[in-house]
Amino acid sequence: MNYFQMIPKIELHAHLNGSLSNQTLAELRNLKYGSHGNQPGSDDSFYRITSKTNLTLQECFQKFKYAHDLTDQPDTLAFATRKVIQEFAEDNVVYLELRTTPKATAHMTKREYLTTVLETIRKSQTEFQKITVKLLPSIDRSKGVKEAEENVDLVLDLAKSYPDLIKGMDLSGAPFGTKFSDYRELLRKAQSAGLKMALHCGEFDDDEEVREMFEFGTDRIGHGTFIKGDNLEFAKKGKIPFECCLTSNVKCSTVPSYDQHHFKRLWEGGFEVCVCVSIVSSTEYCIHESCTKTFFFVFFYFLTLILRVLRPNFSQI
Repeated sequence: MNYFQMIPKIELHAHLNGSLSNQTLAELRNLKYGSHGNQPGSDDSFYRITSKTNLTLQECFQKFKYAHDLTDQPDTLAFATRKVIQEFAEDNVVYLELRTTPKATAHMTKREYLTTVLETIRKSQTEFQKITVKLLPSIDRSKGVKEAEENVDLVLDLAKSYPDLIKGMDLSGAPFGTKFSDYRELLRKAQSAGLKMALHCGEFDDDEEVREMFEFGTDRIGHGTFIKGDNLEFAKKGKIPFECCLTSNVKCSTVPSYDQHHFKRLWEGGFEVCVCVSIVSSTEYCIHESCTKTFFFVFFYFLTLILRVLRPNFSQI
């Protein structure tokens, strides 16, 4: 264990299905399909994608599809959730905010899906006592407004039973062909009920959408890759935290390299910023180690970075 792994860490941008390690995906495939047989999820593409280090953006979304297929039953979903929490705990993450979109499958309803995740989180607090886990249910904007409305209503209902676990909502999913304004009032409904907002913002070059999200009042910025100009200044003045997912951005090729990542200018510019995972590539401590080596942080400044993450979490720890 090196000193990066030894330091307690906070993770604020972990998608459940994106956080499944390749080993866990392989275990899930065996649970569902067995170790033999030409079944969906066990084809050459599955092995190719789960064995690669760098993925294209399309391959990242394909990996998500495999994860969705392999977690379509309560038992496999619970297994996956527990494994994700275990692996973060092993990397000495002490506070984790998981995100996942409620999904109806042939084997469970959206309510059963979210309840399974929530109950697994609750049980994990006894098994993995050094990590605190909260949930940010997601709206996948690519699924349309009707799905989003169902999700918000479900989350608000479940938040009454799990107020200690549901701390906010996430807006994510492929943004292309959708408008933030279509989801604004639904998010306002959740916000008015006391839930914090973590919006994927500035994932593509659209200054107007970023402005709309800032006017709405997002509590945190997911990625923020293309935020610039007046919007960037607004974020700084408002001290809106950026969730910078370095490894995810590089592995999925939305940013060409670590040394060209916008984290550098945000950090040097005094912005509120935290280093996050989004999707797993290796381990949490390796992500922080890459950040430290790339930007020539000395150990003292790395500790400062960890402490700076404490403020934006949604549980006031």
